[in-house]
Amino acid sequence: MLKNVTKAELGLPAVLNSKASFKVYNALMGVEVIPKITFEEFRQFPVDGKRYELVRGEVHVTPAPATRHQAIVQNLSGNLWPFVIKNRLGEVWTAPLDVRLSRDTVLEPDLIFISNARAGIILENWIEGPPDLVVEVLFPSTATYDRATKLPIYAESGVSEYWLIDSQVKTVEVLKLQGKKYFVDAILAGDQTLISDLFPGWQLSLRDLFDFRGRF
Repeated sequence: MLKNVTKAELGLPAVLNSKASFKVYNALMGVEVIPKITFEEFRQFPVDGKRYELVRGEVHVTPAPATRHQAIVQNLSGNLWPFVIKNRLGEVWTAPLDVRLSRDTVLEPDLIFISNARAGIILENWIEGPPDLVVEVLFPSTATYDRATKLPIYAESGVSEYWLIDSQVKTVEVLKLQGKKYFVDAILAGDQTLISDLFPGWQLSLRDLFDFRGRF
């Protein structure tokens, strides 16, 4: 369902036209869309707990991650980051961190890996270019957005691997880039183990990835 809201209702920065009204997606996807703005305007958006992403000039707003989502990201980063640092493979980063993939597209993946060869894309305030690996944790409210909107952008930008972690069915889909399109390298579940050519010798069991320590 679409609705019109004012700038004040959205809490947007003063850089935007105060008289403008915005068509906002208020769908089950949980994604709102604001009309096209520039990268400079986007950088002035408030830090308010929501996730703002710029997709071909349109701002997409998603809710703050839930605790289950955060637990998965922590389990992955807590296991992967020490391995990457110990073996001097590059750097692991987690949201919130802007990744600018083109002039008018800035996404905020849940986790990224940047190899030493691509270290030059790490700027002071954001990442300027495609990481080697992008990871998104799927929830019912954002799964369509991560698959239908963000997936082709990551492919076109040259992200070598894209992992889709489904928090509900506890699976990991590993996509690898061929040309400008992804192919499914593996779909993992149950007692299987996550590995990647990006991290020789590293592995993480899905049991550990989805270990919520009895909290959920």
